[in-house]
Amino acid sequence: MRQNLAALPTPPVPRAFAALQTLPEGLLVAVLRRFLRSTTAVHSGLSDVSPATAAELGRLAEQMRAHAKFR
Repeated sequence: MRQNLAALPTPPVPRAFAALQTLPEGLLVAVLRRFLRSTTAVHSGLSDVSPATAAELGRLAEQMRAHAKFR
């Protein structure tokens, strides 16, 4: 996640994502786990385990990795 954020050509939006680059890894893991169990994550689809959601997030990850390679 940190590598992908660092590879972005512009600062992350919302700006709170910049904090992901500075938080200690243990704290970051705890915060993300708690968020993924929240109602916000449920309503946004981030905690969805459907094959369609997994495929979409996988494709997004591929695009970010491809962008990072060209930088």
